[in-house]
Amino acid sequence: MMRHARKGEPPGWRKWRLSLALIPIGLMFACSEQKPDEVSQAIKEETSPVGEDRDQIVGDDEQWRHYTNARFDFAVEVPPGFLPLAGPQNGDGRIFVKDGSRLRVSGRYNLDSEFDDQINDASKGLTLLSHDKPSPVTWRATAQLATGERVGLMLARGAERIVTARFTYPDDDPTAEKQASRTLDSLRFLAHAGPLTYRYQPTRFASKPVVFSLPGERAWPVDGAKLIPWERASQLGKPICRYGLSGQKQICSAKKEAGLTFAVIDRPLARLRKQFPEALAEPSKLAGREALKITEQAEGSGISYSLIPAGSRTVAVVRSWRQDSEKTGYQEILQDLSFETEPDVGSSRDGSAGPTR
Repeated sequence: MMRHARKGEPPGWRKWRLSLALIPIGLMFACSEQKPDEVSQAIKEETSPVGEDRDQIVGDDEQWRHYTNARFDFAVEVPPGFLPLAGPQNGDGRIFVKDGSRLRVSGRYNLDSEFDDQINDASKGLTLLSHDKPSPVTWRATAQLATGERVGLMLARGAERIVTARFTYPDDDPTAEKQASRTLDSLRFLAHAGPLTYRYQPTRFASKPVVFSLPGERAWPVDGAKLIPWERASQLGKPICRYGLSGQKQICSAKKEAGLTFAVIDRPLARLRKQFPEALAEPSKLAGREALKITEQAEGSGISYSLIPAGSRTVAVVRSWRQDSEKTGYQEILQDLSFETEPDVGSSRDGSAGPTR
């Protein structure tokens, strides 16, 4: 049945409307005739960014620089002279290039993938020359491409994310080989306790949830995230640990392990300090801010509480140790703490290994 023109519609208007309606169909057929790479590029150029680019590349490009990814909370060192390509719109990582070498670091969500499946995916097309698991959540390999190039590869798995660092370089370039090794060694996870950011090696430390209490008469439970060396974290839940001087075997517990705990307390420091005995509290400085420190020691072990003001809240950094746990590497973490310029303590995060954005 032929439809009549709408009442009051100018002559020829219906044909113009029909032409407009056919434009998307024509575009669709035009895209189908393009090469797949051309279509992908067109889609990429028309896709709006996920959000503001908050990645950071700090330092002179003639020196080793630090790249920090804001979406998946990881950081890595970049060798001198490596220049960054334009960042992807989804903010998952970055590519750096220099001569015949290429560094790509990126993160993605785990979804339902197992770590072994992720390792298999990352090593497709590679001839593995050596590989191992420095920790239960990290995998590192040296491999070779069919073209003869070498590849240094590192995977680090968090609670909800996996980070991949891939360094490709000429087979006969010993300088690039050393740079690849240092770059992979430098991979760090970032975690947050309110406005405080801390970094740690996923090859060395596990982050475990703990509940602790502050010293003083009015103690209450505080939720925190504790960094524990993997060789100890892998024993948690087993009846093989000895704490204190008793020598008796106990169930291995994250709370009793030596480690470094980060937490946010929903009270200002001025209010908290009233509960601490003056003899225990002493002024200190951490992360560039004036802090209050309380130290307790007993039975060959000790614990120190560093309390840092953060507006209406307080950030707690708690270090616990035993006589046999001095060489822990925590000093590197404590020296690399940083606060946001304008702390938003109302949106504090839990400090876990998973993505916080």
